[in-house]
Amino acid sequence: MRKQKIWPAFIVIGILVLLIGAYVYAAYMMVKPDDDKICEGVYIESVNVSGMTREQAETAVNAYAAECAERTLAVDVNGKTVSTTLADLEYTCNASDSIEQALKLGKESNLFGNYAKIKELKTEHQVYNLEFSYSERKLKQFIKNQCKKECTSAKNSKIKMKKGVLTYTDAKEGVTIDADSTAADIKKAIQEQTDTDVVQVKAAVTIQEPMVTKELASRCKDKLGSFSTNFNAGNISRSKNVANAARLINTSVIYPGETFSVHDAISPLTVDNGYYDAPSYNNGQVVDSIGGGVCQVSTTLYNAVLRAELEIVERSPHSMVVTYVKPSMDAAIAGDYKDFKFRNNTNVPIYIEGGTYSGTVYFNIYGEETRESSRTVTFESEVTEEIEPGADKITYDKTKPASYTEVTQEAHIGYKAVLWKIVTENGETKKTQINSSTYQASPKYVIKGAAKETPKPTKKPDKKKDKPTPTPKKKKDKEKEKEQVTPAPSPAPTVQPGA
Repeated sequence: MRKQKIWPAFIVIGILVLLIGAYVYAAYMMVKPDDDKICEGVYIESVNVSGMTREQAETAVNAYAAECAERTLAVDVNGKTVSTTLADLEYTCNASDSIEQALKLGKESNLFGNYAKIKELKTEHQVYNLEFSYSERKLKQFIKNQCKKECTSAKNSKIKMKKGVLTYTDAKEGVTIDADSTAADIKKAIQEQTDTDVVQVKAAVTIQEPMVTKELASRCKDKLGSFSTNFNAGNISRSKNVANAARLINTSVIYPGETFSVHDAISPLTVDNGYYDAPSYNNGQVVDSIGGGVCQVSTTLYNAVLRAELEIVERSPHSMVVTYVKPSMDAAIAGDYKDFKFRNNTNVPIYIEGGTYSGTVYFNIYGEETRESSRTVTFESEVTEEIEPGADKITYDKTKPASYTEVTQEAHIGYKAVLWKIVTENGETKKTQINSSTYQASPKYVIKGAAKETPKPTKKPDKKKDKPTPTPKKKKDKEKEKEQVTPAPSPAPTVQPGA
């Protein structure tokens, strides 16, 4: 009995399900989009792609992306605006994934699920966001080539000598940009400022203070040390070299802690840089070379720096003694292995004044005088050993007669020497060794003739003569044969060292 009563209920329920399914199917068929079109209520960013095919959606989204790329990027670099477009950064997006997902809405589930989703989209729109990208390389180039142009390096106060008076320029702050931080800020702003035509960013900058302010520079006002040496103004090429090297060092400013190199200041020793061929030392001989004479400039500066009592970093003696200062008072320059360097070990900039006049090269060192006025400083050269030059170096020239003799270089005595610094202060005197030097001895260089003399041919007797010429009788007082004496050659003039 019970089974007979249940069957009618199942039948009713089945009929209802069929009716509901038929209704849902009919309703779904009325709202179901075409297979190649997107449901109503679907957006990609702000673009309504409802009812669009794939091609139509791509066109619409690409147009939106192009419009976004035309937006302006304005970067504030310390109050100055630098602009570009996002398109210049290759700002773009790939909308394929978003369109693919939009096409599947209302189609990928069962009948009831698809119908429910379609009905839902009419009240709650589905929005897909695009993932935009840009060129990291282009962004870095924009920051480096455009933003950094608005940055300025800090400018130290400059020290100049005008009509014998030191003057000082104003110092200026500098601005440097942090490229990495600025790039990160730009990326963040592009992502967040999507509803504006201008993406505004403030660059990450650092204010750079000048190392030398005008106040500090103006403390460089006292002459700390001076020195001068004389040279032969008649040697034109060497005089020009000395004047040129002094000119290149003149007006140099050495900031606190910095090291000054004479080699770097006067190089390169080339014709284009104002130098000429002149005598200089090379392996114990005097030879002509470009820039001969510049060592006198470095030597003169060395002695001025000694009197200013600045820190000597590097100094080398010549291979042989020079004539313009005493032993151990010189400072040679040679290639990249001999240089004169000193460091500004004070708290104030050092200014170098130098030049030439009437066969004199001079240097004045300016800074801040902190030494007591009663302090006196002198320097004393002491030769500790003399080295004999040895036998002459003779070269034989077969193109010259045996009587030929030429002295190409006079002998040079070698020395070992030290330089003493003598300081008198508060009634006490202190003597300190500054350096030690060894100078090579060099023999006399001589060229002698070695050509072989060709003997004159013997005259044959005349056979036509019948009788030989009678021999004259001997005289009691025979005439003495006169000796042919070859006069000794005059010695060659001594070559002035040109180092």
